[in-house]
Amino acid sequence: MSDAAETEKKARMSAYQRWEMASFDPVPVDRTAADQAALEKHLRRVRDEAHAQGLAQGHVAGQAMGYQAGYDQGYAKGEEEGRRDARAEAARLTSMADAFKTALQAADAVVAEALTSLALDIAQQVVSQHLTLDPTAVLAVARSVIAAEPALSGAPYLIVNPADLPIVEAYLLEELQAAGWTFRTDPDIERGGCKAHAASGEIDATNATRWERVAAALGRSQPW
Repeated sequence: MSDAAETEKKARMSAYQRWEMASFDPVPVDRTAADQAALEKHLRRVRDEAHAQGLAQGHVAGQAMGYQAGYDQGYAKGEEEGRRDARAEAARLTSMADAFKTALQAADAVVAEALTSLALDIAQQVVSQHLTLDPTAVLAVARSVIAAEPALSGAPYLIVNPADLPIVEAYLLEELQAAGWTFRTDPDIERGGCKAHAASGEIDATNATRWERVAAALGRSQPW
C-alpha cells in the first residue's frame, strides 16, 4: 500500500473513531436567557398546579369536615327543638285535658243541679198529691213527734189542722192520752202536718218546715 493510501485510510478511521466516541458523550448545553426563562416558567406552573391541587384537596376536606360539623350541629339543634316541641305539645295536651276535666266537672255540676231541682219539684208534687189523697198522712208525722228524743215534757199538746182532728181522735187518742198528751187545732197548719208544744220546748213538723229540711239536706233552698 502506498504511503498516500495509508495516510488517507488513517485519516478516515480517525474521523470515524472521533465521531463514534463523541456520539455517546453528553452534548454540551448552551443555555440562553430564553431557555432559562422557559424553564423557570415551567417550574412555576408545576409549583402553581401543585399548590392549586393542594388547595382543592384542602377545600374538599374542609367541606367534608364542615359538613359533618354542620350535620352534627344541625342534628343536635333539631333534636333539642324536637324535645322542646314535644314538651310544648305535652303541656298543650295537659292544658286541654285539664280544661276538659274542668268543663266536665262544670257540666256535671250543672246537670247535678238540674237533676236536684227536677227531683225536688217531682218530690214536692208527689208529697202534695199524697197529702191530698191520703187523709191519714198526719198519723205518721204525729207519731214521730210524740216519739221524738228528747221527749217534750210539761203538759205537751199536739196541734193539727181541724180537718185532721177526726183522724187523730180515731187513731191516736189512746196513744196521746197514755203519753199524757192533749190535742188542739189550728187552721194555719196545712193538712198532713202538725206542731207540738210543751213547757220544755216546741217541735215544728208542718209540711213547709219538713220540706225545707229535705231541700237543705240536698244543698238547696226551695220553699214548699
